[in-house]
Amino acid sequence: MKPIIIIPIIVIPVIVTAVFAVFLVQSMPQQNLDETSGEQSDGAAWQLLQKTYLEQECREQYMGQPGELEDCYDRIDEEQRLNPPTNPQE
Repeated sequence: MKPIIIIPIIVIPVIVTAVFAVFLVQSMPQQNLDETSGEQSDGAAWQLLQKTYLEQECREQYMGQPGELEDCYDRIDEEQRLNPPTNPQE
């Protein structure tokens, strides 16, 4: 193979992955923690931290598979809706 052909095969997927990652970060909903009380704020912060960790695991496991990635995010949302995470310090 010629080096000229190898470069687009490597560079284009890297660019597509970077654009996809930026799109995902921008589309993630932001939570406003300023309007809640201290205890609610701690609970919301803990839930956001856990959700961020789980979403990172989804991104690592399903990179390049947008359908599977979206399903993984949906499972996280459903799990947190049914079983809200608790702060381990409580």
